[in-house]
Amino acid sequence: MDDEFTHNADPLESRILAVPESSSALEEIDVKHQQLLQNQQILYATSLITQNSHTPVKVSNIIVQNAECVRPAVLQTYLDQTIGQATTFEELCSQSDILNMKLISNGLVENCTQTVDSRGVLHYSLKDANFAPSYALPRGSNEAISVLDVVSIVNLQSLKKFTAKTGTNVGNGEGDGYLQFQWRNALGGGERFTFDATKGTKTHSSYLVDYTQPLSPWWLWDTSVYKNSRALGNAELLLRGLRGSIKSSFEKHSNANHELNFESVWRSTMASTNHSSDTLLAHCGHDVKNSLGHSLFWDSRDKPIFPFSGSFVKVSNELALGKFWKLTFESSKVKSWLSNNFITASGTVKGGYIKNFNPKTQSIHVSDKFQSGGSNDVRSFQLMGLGPKDLHDSIGGDAFVSYGISVFSRLPINRWSDSNFRLHAFFNGGRLINSNGRPADSLMRALSREHSTSTGVGIVFGHPIARFELNFTIPLSAHTSDSVRKGLQYGIGLSFL
Repeated sequence: MDDEFTHNADPLESRILAVPESSSALEEIDVKHQQLLQNQQILYATSLITQNSHTPVKVSNIIVQNAECVRPAVLQTYLDQTIGQATTFEELCSQSDILNMKLISNGLVENCTQTVDSRGVLHYSLKDANFAPSYALPRGSNEAISVLDVVSIVNLQSLKKFTAKTGTNVGNGEGDGYLQFQWRNALGGGERFTFDATKGTKTHSSYLVDYTQPLSPWWLWDTSVYKNSRALGNAELLLRGLRGSIKSSFEKHSNANHELNFESVWRSTMASTNHSSDTLLAHCGHDVKNSLGHSLFWDSRDKPIFPFSGSFVKVSNELALGKFWKLTFESSKVKSWLSNNFITASGTVKGGYIKNFNPKTQSIHVSDKFQSGGSNDVRSFQLMGLGPKDLHDSIGGDAFVSYGISVFSRLPINRWSDSNFRLHAFFNGGRLINSNGRPADSLMRALSREHSTSTGVGIVFGHPIARFELNFTIPLSAHTSDSVRKGLQYGIGLSFL
């Protein structure tokens, strides 16, 4: 009996241990089956849309659920300028996406879902119409056209109107705490009131009251009043100002966007120590700057923070009345290779120039000049570490060029390959100078040589809100006036060189 029991126990134990393995295999098969069904549904929907993309449609009725969160006149404008403009099935799908994006981005709703129904086919007479001939409508071949009668059902989800946030930001030996209060969609038209208060090391104190209002689905008005006190080398800079702007938000990939602004600021510069440089001491006191600005930008990137493909171009002009004209430009290109964007490369070039209207009688304030260097700019240098210095103070420049090439790779570990972490290698360079009234050809020659450069490797975390970097950096070339930072450098922000 003992021998028989021992003989039968081995197969039983093997079967018991095999149960988890078989269950795991079944789960994997089920997951693959679900993915296959999902892919088939996507292919079917894509094929259906493609085959019927040019089908004429007429949006005869729009039903909006939970519409009480938006003023009727405002909601009607959004509907008329999006899905109300659709004449084909393809346009209806595109305009539905735009309506969803605009209602959310302009602060009218938290979320928006849409479904489409049909009440049949409508027939329109063409006898009295003057349509241009096309492949679908040859001249004189038809007396009527069949149009799909569409009913669009829009379901809105109202957002939380009152929000308050508090927290801290830490990076590169700096830190601050902030308090933010928002009243969103205050009057049912996307109006937003914001109050911000910040105290910290670099920004000693900052207070902002901002009012934002969409003028239409495509244009946004923004007005702010602010008070800001921050360190400027060995000086303290106090800003009190008013700023108003109007900017467009047309669909990207096909349109350029604009921003027009006016700013009036009262500046007070005060020496904070006995070691302030002569340049900073010369700017101590009070002055008022009134300026007009315009920015033109085109963005085809798949996302603004840590993109995988696309291009970005921005050109900005600022006219400080009676003082100077300031021009800046930025251009970047991103491209990915292999499956799931395994390798991504990005290149960025920035530049700028300031024309002083009265170089003999007045100098450009330090806060208006360009600064270069830092974890978000030319890496391996301190913040504001490039360019002219007076003692230990960075006095900035009126002409600069900077550039960067970065290569990112997913982590070569299966467990982490789909995460938001990336390996990073970069090369940065740039030059920041004061032109001192030299001619254009001489200025271009000066900007094209003797660049400060750096390289390094690290790891990047791409979060939807911000990008985080930890790099080991090595300066390759530098001027004696540059503030070099060799070794680990941490950066956080929305935009990097």
